[in-house]
Order: sequence, then C-alpha cells, then structure tokens
Amino acid sequence: MKIITRNFRFWIPVFLWLGIIAVESFGLSSNVTGGWLWKLLRLLHAHISLQAVQELNHILRKTGHFTGYGILCVLIFRAWFHTLVSRSNITWTSSESSRVASALHSIRVRCTLLAVIMTLITAILDEWHQAFDPSRTSSGWDVALDVTGGIIFLAFALFVFKLWRNIPKGLHPSARRAEFVSPRP
Repeated sequence: MKIITRNFRFWIPVFLWLGIIAVESFGLSSNVTGGWLWKLLRLLHAHISLQAVQELNHILRKTGHFTGYGILCVLIFRAWFHTLVSRSNITWTSSESSRVASALHSIRVRCTLLAVIMTLITAILDEWHQAFDPSRTSSGWDVALDVTGGIIFLAFALFVFKLWRNIPKGLHPSARRAEFVSPRP
C-alpha cells in the first residue's frame, strides 16, 4: 500500500492536466476563444480584419492542442516511470551497473509506449466528445496533431534528461550550488 500512496503524488499532475483538457473541451469552442481574441485585439487597438482574427485563432487553438497534449504525454511518462521504478526490484549496486542500465532502459521504453497510448486515448475521447457538441468540430487531424505534440514533447524531454544525466558530477548545477553555500557555524 505504501507504493501506491508514495507514487500517487506523481499522478496528481496528470489528473489535474486531464481536468484542464476536459474543461477546455467542454467550454472553449472556437467561437469563445475567437471572441476573447477579438476583444483583446480591440483592447490593444490592433487593426486587423475579421478573417485574420479567425486565422490567428485557428493557429493559436492548434498550437494549444499540440502543447497541451505534449505536456500531458510528458506528465504521463513521468508518473509511469516513478510507478514502475518503485515496483521493480532494481538494486542500485555499482557492480551490476549494466543490469541496472538495461532495466531502466526497459522501463523507459514501456513508459514511452504507455504515455503515447494514453495520450492517444485521451485525444480520441476528446474528439469523440466534440462530435456530440454542436458548437464544436471533431477531427481526426486534431488527434494526429495531439499525438504528434505528445511524441515531440516527450522526445525533447527525454533528450534533455539524457543530457542532464551525462553532465559530469563536478560540473552538475546542483553540485555547483553546493559549492557556493557557506557552511553554517
């Protein structure tokens, strides 16, 4: 039971982000966001045609899809990674570092697949819901955009994490911070 409660904290951001996606899906049609954009541009005294506002609104909405599902995919990966690592029986001994590295690689692959699949399922359910809402449009292209955003965000996050792991210990920012902290008397 401790594993479940210990790992639940990694799932909280996933559930919160799914809630944000649900709120946006149920309440933010293109008419709503377009109205907000039109009012903002008028407030800023921007002289822009209605067609240009509609095109800008479309680009911003698609960017939101891409970014929102990208963040979701990274959060899901993180939650699965911590859940699966804590459930595995990996012993962190230096004598078997190749076995540990292999086990972690296997866990990362599983987490990547789970994150992309769960992002895909969420995108499909979102578009399915939108098919029943007369103020919304449902599109398979949005599902593709959502999953593409998830894959690109996750690939970037894993790339950055790999770079972070490969920084030598003495050059690591956390080690440098420790050098500048004066010892307490």
